[in-house]
Amino acid sequence: MIHEYSVPAVYRTVQVLEILAGSYTGLSLADLSRQTTIPKSSLFRILLTLERSSIVQLDRTRSVYNLGMKLVDWGNRALEKIDLKTVTHTHLVQLAQETKESYYVAILDENEVIIIDRADTPEIWRMVARLGQRSPVHATASGQVLVAEASDDVLNTVVARRGLKRFTPRTITSITRLKVRLKQVRKEGFVVADAEYKPDLCVIAVPIRDHHGKVHAALMTGIQSERVRRNKSLLGSIVQILKREALFISHAIGYQGPNI
Repeated sequence: MIHEYSVPAVYRTVQVLEILAGSYTGLSLADLSRQTTIPKSSLFRILLTLERSSIVQLDRTRSVYNLGMKLVDWGNRALEKIDLKTVTHTHLVQLAQETKESYYVAILDENEVIIIDRADTPEIWRMVARLGQRSPVHATASGQVLVAEASDDVLNTVVARRGLKRFTPRTITSITRLKVRLKQVRKEGFVVADAEYKPDLCVIAVPIRDHHGKVHAALMTGIQSERVRRNKSLLGSIVQILKREALFISHAIGYQGPNI
């Protein structure tokens, strides 16, 4: 329902952008009209205005609309203003150089995980994850860390809005199993998600806490599952490294509690 103080035209525009954001191949005017229930004449004017501002772009060959590069610019500017990045980046770069692994920081946004900072290993192999990339909460180590201490209401909202989609045979797809995992995360202070989102990728994540002691972000790294199986001590050492750096970062943003 549109709030009485909202502007219908702006609401419609946001609706169009949300739908385009979920499309990988673009949508035609007819497709967008059908999904939004906005009349084609009104929708055309919205799209034309957005196109002229580079917010959407029209593929004239296929007559479909996609999101434009202006949104990438705005998104990067928003990410740059997150204070957490100014704290975390030095830590990530140092970790990548010392351990030859890639490291990432993620937060919860609109019931999804979004990566806000990264530093890649100088080695050839790395976990492929870009800034601004969104991932599901239930299937990712970072997501499980981010909601581990959330209330049942918050968790139920995430599940209701995003579902528990299966990505691999090892993906958690039941709310009962997810709650068991989150209880384990709260107890141990870290999570290992091996091939739960992407095959052959083992991701380890730990919480970063704010000045209230609440989970503010997740610090994570991803390594090939086969490496974990070959090197039994690797997982333990990675967990300790992540916990150490997460504590440093947490203290830097005001956390005063015990080790995490």
